[in-house]
Amino acid sequence: MYYWGMVLTMILCVLGELIWLPDPLRFGIGYFWMDALNLLVYLLALIPLLWMIASIRTLLRVRPAAIDFRWTRIRNWAVCIAGIAAILCILIAPKQLTLSLGAFGLTWLLVFVEVYFSERLRRKLPFRSLTAFVLTICFLCFLFWPTRYMVTYPGLSMNMNRYAQVSGGNVHGEISGVLVFERPAFPVDWVYAKLFPHYTFERENLGMSLGAYNQLVQTMKEDANASGSAIAFQKVGKGKGIISEGVLVTAIAKGSPVEGIMQLGDVIVEVEGHPLITLQELTARMAVINPGDRVEVSVLRGNQRVMLATATRANPDDPKRAVFGIQASNKLQYDIPEIVRYHNYLLHEGGPSHGAILALTLIDQLTPCGVTYGNHVAGTGTIGADGLVGTIGGAEQKAYTVSRTDADVFFVPVDNEADARKGAPGLQVVPVHSLDDMINWLRAHPKQGNSPSCTKESH
Repeated sequence: MYYWGMVLTMILCVLGELIWLPDPLRFGIGYFWMDALNLLVYLLALIPLLWMIASIRTLLRVRPAAIDFRWTRIRNWAVCIAGIAAILCILIAPKQLTLSLGAFGLTWLLVFVEVYFSERLRRKLPFRSLTAFVLTICFLCFLFWPTRYMVTYPGLSMNMNRYAQVSGGNVHGEISGVLVFERPAFPVDWVYAKLFPHYTFERENLGMSLGAYNQLVQTMKEDANASGSAIAFQKVGKGKGIISEGVLVTAIAKGSPVEGIMQLGDVIVEVEGHPLITLQELTARMAVINPGDRVEVSVLRGNQRVMLATATRANPDDPKRAVFGIQASNKLQYDIPEIVRYHNYLLHEGGPSHGAILALTLIDQLTPCGVTYGNHVAGTGTIGADGLVGTIGGAEQKAYTVSRTDADVFFVPVDNEADARKGAPGLQVVPVHSLDDMINWLRAHPKQGNSPSCTKESH
């Protein structure tokens, strides 16, 4: 049973990298393959369970008179305890990959230790266990050894009406988001690229640890949720959208004249007595200041307003312009007047590219009769404070993923049109600048008798 667990591990490792293949499958009304994966991930718990059962059988079978009785019991109890930890990690915190893989890997090593010593009791050289160990290590390296390349490949479609539901709204049209996989490439990916379409490789350095990268994309996901929701409510007349409240200091350059004066997290709201709320206004204000001049700056620091006096310096790229020597962004406030509930998909780790289609989905839910006019809509793109749709990565792979479904139209940012058409020449790809472009196109292209004059509420 130990060996069966190892074989099952290898099979699931291979299948795990190809989970995008069954994406067109649908289960009942509105349930996609991605919904099924939320449950199938728990199959991983079967492997440590098999190893635990094998260890329990050994514990029940071993007798005090047996050679190595004491150490046999210690080894098998260790497998049981590690197996329980691995199962709990998978069931309770499946998204904590480091924790789950760590417990799983420890159990796997303890299993090999038990197999090795059990075989050594029967023969001088435990050839079978050593061979299995070496082959497994080689196989895992082939599957998971990270390279200096990033790979992007087809992904999964997502029912946006299951992902996001607004309080008081109704589901009208069929709207899909799309996710693709982008990660460090493994050796096996070059084999997959020969067998399946639209695998692309790019030599790239993340510039950060995988943990930091995962945290970054999760933050992007949360920002996209907030942006898409705020814009949707604004479009239906229920909120102010995305409001800038000042300029947030995100980094201070070494040797900057504001070192020791400004702090990370300060929000600049006034320069030389002139109020400002956006980064563009700060840039315009700095344009009338000479490099080296001292200026008075008002910042929000926590709940307090603080007046600062600081020097400026010349912009390295334009010596005639004054700068503080900081990195900054708009401090945004999202006006979301009603509750929006989000479904937690295990494989939707993060990223901002669902913002535009999320906004369209919520508008559809909040509009009597909806805004899709019978079309099955798919789309991608970030969403800005003004409702503009921004560029995304993996457009080729996203278009191919959508082309495998029954979507009638795929909205993409204008700058991604060429890549999207390359990924799916037969798909109706519609480039858009803004959320309004999506809504106007759908109104102009009703399907199956739907028309813009629809007045009957659907449920």
